[in-house]
Amino acid sequence: MRERICLQNRMAKWIPNLLPKRDACKDNIPSFEVFIKFILGYIRTPAKMAQMDAHWQPYSMLCQVCKLKYNFIGKYETFNDDFTYFLKRLNVSDWNIQKRHGPSGQTRQYYQQLYSTLPDELICQLMRLYDEDFRHFKYRVDDYVNRTTLIESCKRVGFFSRIANWYRLLFKS
Repeated sequence: MRERICLQNRMAKWIPNLLPKRDACKDNIPSFEVFIKFILGYIRTPAKMAQMDAHWQPYSMLCQVCKLKYNFIGKYETFNDDFTYFLKRLNVSDWNIQKRHGPSGQTRQYYQQLYSTLPDELICQLMRLYDEDFRHFKYRVDDYVNRTTLIESCKRVGFFSRIANWYRLLFKS
């Protein structure tokens, strides 16, 4: 995946007839911003969104939360508690607890620092991409982004752009 992200990023910067060497990306770790741009490259069309890697595809799209009635939805952030609850609900007592993988252990401040490096427009695009996930699974944007005025601005832009899209679909098609 690292090579794919690196090559895509480098291709955008190269003169059209010069191809980047694959070796140049072999041990390359993309910056967080480059990685986010790679993810956002999939949102241009619904068909491309369906091709996204399941690790960063919106769960609301992947799991069809509006179409299926789930009995249980666990979160990565509360994995240990959710997993224990799930095992009890299934009446499973002999599960090897050592196999479990849980939350990353990173703090709210860590994530806020990571997202603080991103330009405002990328934050807004991410908010639009994962909007349904935040609503359905009760995530809070300000747990990740410490820019209150930007968050409010992105929400307004998202709302108005949805209205504009509805208008276009209803009256301009």
